[in-house]
Amino acid sequence: MSDRPPEVVGAIRLGRKTLDALAYAVLLAAAVAGASAFFELSGEGTLFRTKYVLFWVGFALLAYASFQLRPDSPSKMESKGEFVTSGDDRQKKASGSVGARSSTRLERLAAWLPPMRWVDVNENDRFSTHTKQFLAAVLMLATSIAMEFVFGITSPGTV
Repeated sequence: MSDRPPEVVGAIRLGRKTLDALAYAVLLAAAVAGASAFFELSGEGTLFRTKYVLFWVGFALLAYASFQLRPDSPSKMESKGEFVTSGDDRQKKASGSVGARSSTRLERLAAWLPPMRWVDVNENDRFSTHTKQFLAAVLMLATSIAMEFVFGITSPGTV
């Protein structure tokens, strides 16, 4: 039993969940950017297409994750006799039993890498995979925008 007040325990729990989601998002965005940059730098020596790959993959992932995070319609909830409050609950129910959500390979890799290697997050106390994908999509789009406006990566031959 912890001596901490419940507000502090809740804030620590939320911080760990957020760190877990950020680790997943950074890993996914880095995987897409790294693979694209590897092929582009080995061929043309620029990052011009990587910027577009990040934009379009981020845009598609944003659409997919948004679609998966949508709440059920009220008619479906009434027919089930249940009230679903978030995507986490829906994902837990889809796996068969409450709290029996299995993690994906990328989630396991993100949990294995630092800093999540040193942070203990309860398996049932994580954001859903679709929430993490939504965050990764936003990160990919922000990286693409930063490549355009901050780093000035433009098409080859233009200044």
